[in-house]
Formats: sequence, structure tokens, C-alpha cells
Amino acid sequence: MSTPTDRGIAFILENANGTKNVYVAAAAGPDDAPQDVFAMHLATRTVNLGPNVRTVPAGTMRRTTSVVHVSGDNNGTVNLQAHRTDFGPMLAK
Repeated sequence: MSTPTDRGIAFILENANGTKNVYVAAAAGPDDAPQDVFAMHLATRTVNLGPNVRTVPAGTMRRTTSVVHVSGDNNGTVNLQAHRTDFGPMLAK
């Protein structure tokens, strides 16, 4: 069962043992540090980036360049998907 989806700027930290921590924050500060972290996925094995998700270096971490949807599953995978800002497809009559 997957965890509920959070929405924010994702920060990815690679641990020495090969796992990754994903922090979901409201914003990136002037020094690229996470601001107002409200969700964490710790010691995940895999982080999947959606096709439109971009990351940049942020100190010892990487962060997404925009807001993303973040969800995890029981297999230790965290998924990052681009946040849509348009209306999406409209239903036909």
C-alpha cells in the first residue's frame, strides 16, 4: 500500500549505505536548504523521478526545481511526479 501523496519541493540525500532520504519541504531557502520540512521518507532504496521532474545540486543534497507530488510504497520506493498546473483534459459530452 502506498503512502498518501505530499506536494512540495523534494530534497534527496544519498546515505553512505546506498539508501536515500527524501525530505518534502514548503520551499528552498536562499542557501538551498529545505525550509519547513513536513514529510520525510527515510532509508528508501529507490527514488523514481517522473519524466518532467528535474533536480539540481543543493549543498550535500539534490532538490527538485519545482513542486512535485511525492509518494512511497511498501517496497521502499519513493516516486516523484511533476505537479500539473493546468486544467488537464476536459471531459467530452
